[in-house]
Amino acid sequence: MRPAALLLLAGLALAPAAASAELYRCQGKDGKTLFTSDRSQCPGASAHVPSGSVQRARPSPVPRPPARPAAAHAIDEEAEAQAWRAKRSEAQASLRETEARLRVLHEVAGWCNRGHEIWAEDRDGLRHGVDCNDVDAQERAMRREQKRLEAYLDEGLEDECRRAGCLPGWIR
Repeated sequence: MRPAALLLLAGLALAPAAASAELYRCQGKDGKTLFTSDRSQCPGASAHVPSGSVQRARPSPVPRPPARPAAAHAIDEEAEAQAWRAKRSEAQASLRETEARLRVLHEVAGWCNRGHEIWAEDRDGLRHGVDCNDVDAQERAMRREQKRLEAYLDEGLEDECRRAGCLPGWIR
C-alpha cells in the first residue's frame, strides 16, 4: 500500500509542472497585445516572463440602497394599494353608468323599431327629431364599451397590476 501512496504523491507533485506551459507575447493581427500558450500564433517570440505577480480582484459588493423605515414602507404600500382599488372602483362605476345608458338606448331603440318617432330636447329646450339609425349606432357603441370595460375588469386590470409589480390583493 505504501508504494502506491508514494507513486500517487509523486504523480501529484509532477502534475503542476506538466500543466504549466510557457506563455508567449506578441502583436496580434488587430494590433492588440496577444498572450497565448500556442507558439504557432506568435512565431519567433520567446517565452514571456511575467514581471509581477498576478492578482485576482474580487468584485466589489453592489451598494444597497439605504433601508427605509418599516413604517414608511407600509405607508407607501398602503397608498399604492388604495390607488389600485380606486382604479378598480372607477372602472366599475364606468361599467354601471354604461349599462344604465345602454338600458335607456335599448328602450329608445325599441320605440324606433315599433315605428314611433323619437324626439330629444337640447339644452335650450328645443325639440329635435332623432334618427333611429343614430340610436342603433349609439347602442352598438355602448355595447362595445360595455364589453371593453367587462374585459378590463375581468383580466386587464389584474394584468396591468401584475406588470406594475403590485400585489393581487390590492385590486380585490
